[in-house]
Amino acid sequence: MRAAPLAAVVLLATVAFAQRPQVVVPGGWVTTSCWIEPRWFDTLRSGPIDYCKKSLRYRPGKLDCLAFTDQVCWAFNQVTGEYQQLRSNGIESLIICPAGPEAPTCPRMR
Repeated sequence: MRAAPLAAVVLLATVAFAQRPQVVVPGGWVTTSCWIEPRWFDTLRSGPIDYCKKSLRYRPGKLDCLAFTDQVCWAFNQVTGEYQQLRSNGIESLIICPAGPEAPTCPRMR
């Protein structure tokens, strides 16, 4: 019995490997890293502020302001090789309005 040339064996192994079916997870998204980030609200006078007021009147020292934190994650798509930033609606915390700049009124969150 004659041995097949090495190039023919490598070629057959390559073809057999290429024809093997690939398993793809539906969607293919994998979370790689996450962190907590405050939500910022823009004001014309003071720039971005990390809290907003619940009522129209701003009352420093009163329990009438809200601070929001969001969870932000990088996700990797195994199918396309793309990264995407995902943001989840976070925690709403009722806080005492600070004496600093007047905060904007909170937007309606749905």
